[in-house]
Amino acid sequence: MDRCPNCRARYEGDSPCRRCGMDLSSLLAVERAVEGLIAEAMAQLARGEVPAARQTLSKASTLHSTPLIGRLLGFLRHIDTGD
Repeated sequence: MDRCPNCRARYEGDSPCRRCGMDLSSLLAVERAVEGLIAEAMAQLARGEVPAARQTLSKASTLHSTPLIGRLLGFLRHIDTGD
């Protein structure tokens, strides 16, 4: 997270936003969960478990869609079509 979603203050590592005081701990937990799911999907791909990786990335995308997840899912679609 680069900025507080409430007031747009730059995030400096504190759970409550330095400007507006919003509790960011839940958002940070979601971000960490997504990072863990991406790492899990990469390990699944390394083991050749493409369907499992696709499912893991889809789950990560429902929590927080990122450009990396989109690119990885696009890569997996490319594998499926054989283009």
